[in-house]
Amino acid sequence: MQVLFAPLQGYTTGIYRKAHAEIFGGVDAYYAPFLRIENGRPREKDLRDIDDGRDLITEAKTIPQIIANSVNEFKTLADAIMQKGFTEIDFNMGCPFPMQVSRHRGAGLLSDTQTVKGIMDEIARLTAKNSIKFSVKMRLGQNSPDEAFALLPILNDAPLAHITLHPRLGKQQYKGAVDFTSFVRFYDECRHPLVYNGDITSVSQMRKMEAGYPKLAGIMIGRGMLARPSLAAEYKAASDTSAASISEKDLLSKILEMHGRLYEHARSTYQGDSQILSHIKSFWEYLEPSIPKKAFKKIKKAGNLGEYDAAVLSLNKE
Repeated sequence: MQVLFAPLQGYTTGIYRKAHAEIFGGVDAYYAPFLRIENGRPREKDLRDIDDGRDLITEAKTIPQIIANSVNEFKTLADAIMQKGFTEIDFNMGCPFPMQVSRHRGAGLLSDTQTVKGIMDEIARLTAKNSIKFSVKMRLGQNSPDEAFALLPILNDAPLAHITLHPRLGKQQYKGAVDFTSFVRFYDECRHPLVYNGDITSVSQMRKMEAGYPKLAGIMIGRGMLARPSLAAEYKAASDTSAASISEKDLLSKILEMHGRLYEHARSTYQGDSQILSHIKSFWEYLEPSIPKKAFKKIKKAGNLGEYDAAVLSLNKE
């Protein structure tokens, strides 16, 4: 199956995606955090980020994602992406964060069949007119799985490259169990290639999904890849019967190499200890399972660059 790196706001930045592709690899496509409308126009910061990680030195590609609450917002954002020459765009109907849901975006759009139908009609128009493909990333609904199944006939009729499904409700955010009963029904009834997303943290889980759902086109991983950046490469290197596991020493070495690139970028981009630390510390947030606990705590507590540098240096001593 293809392995896709899910977009996470504040984590999978352009510089992160590029460094991951060069150091760890194994990913077929990196999805950029969503482009949104701000003050009536595409957010400039998001547009810059899409460009930052665009030229990955692998066969992986960058796929921009957009989030919108209307056909007009969708048109504006899609046009901004197409002007940059991208040939594939992902549409976010799954973001569970209240700020987006309250603005009728992400998972907040899933109950609005009329607006989704209008956006799918616009996708059909743009696909027929341009050399562009669209995909959709979604949840089962904001409040009920009934929302996804009400949309499925509309989605099945749209010219989509694939659908990525995270089988939780938006109101759950990332809490509670995924709804595999509803996932299996969606898997059976979806006429597009389907990508699974949600709680994948190991090669064995990926193999289990591959064996249990042979029609799956791929797996999209976000938090699991942040926690173990080698996950995609390990899956690709594994045989049908065994997992090709990286040694903890090699994993730590690659993590430190990747951190070095991001740290250098942060120090050259931002000013002052506080600002630099606020940007670089997010790199470690999900890595606690992959690094020594004492060093993780030191990194988390570091209040200035001197303390931070000493904490990172201690990783090689534990």
